[in-house]
Amino acid sequence: MDVEEIIDRLYALPLEEFTRERNKVERELRKAGQREQAEQVKALRKPTAAAAAANHLVHAHRAQVEVFLRTAATLRDAQVAGKGDLAAAARAEREELEKLVRLGGETVHPTLQAAAVDDNTARELLEGRLVREPEPAGFGTLLAHAPPAGSISGSRPQRENSAGASRSASKPPATKAAPTRHREAKRATPDDGAARRRLQETQRMLRAAAAEERQARRRWTQAQRELEKAEASVEKAQQELDRHHAR
Repeated sequence: MDVEEIIDRLYALPLEEFTRERNKVERELRKAGQREQAEQVKALRKPTAAAAAANHLVHAHRAQVEVFLRTAATLRDAQVAGKGDLAAAARAEREELEKLVRLGGETVHPTLQAAAVDDNTARELLEGRLVREPEPAGFGTLLAHAPPAGSISGSRPQRENSAGASRSASKPPATKAAPTRHREAKRATPDDGAARRRLQETQRMLRAAAAEERQARRRWTQAQRELEKAEASVEKAQQELDRHHAR
């Protein structure tokens, strides 16, 4: 069996079977003289409970997961870029999420939500080889769906071309009524101050959210380090037990 197929099979197993089966496959590969493949299998990390549940969901119900991710992408387009029916997109995404939670259990909920707002996380989920819950998503995917900044305050009038400028220069001097008409034109021009204030407010909100995200990432990194230490201790104890049973 190809080593990639072996890896897929191991990550599709129930969590309690992973370590025992991984070590068994490693020994079999070594006995067969496939040392490189054995090292690859040995390096596989045991997934957390939440990651294992998400992997199992993907291996058992991949088509449904793909449908959910498509509805999530449609919802992002509606939310950020104003494409389509927002209410219908939100309803479709929620219904598909609920279906998957019923299939995989509440444990998979945070992972599915993370995949719904981040394309990289969605790709990792579909690989079915997660070893831990996804890292908090950044703004990359959401900003990719946002309309260009210039569209917020509308397009600016184009400058006159050279021919227009020449015609303007050749006009006779303005009459006394011209200033009045100019003031009226200025009053009729829409004021973009409100749009600018909205832009500034959303930029402030984005900066605040980015700061919160950086703090969350730092906390998450520290938690992952502690988790890795605990996992390493468990792995070492499991390997010692397996060696004892193999004697």
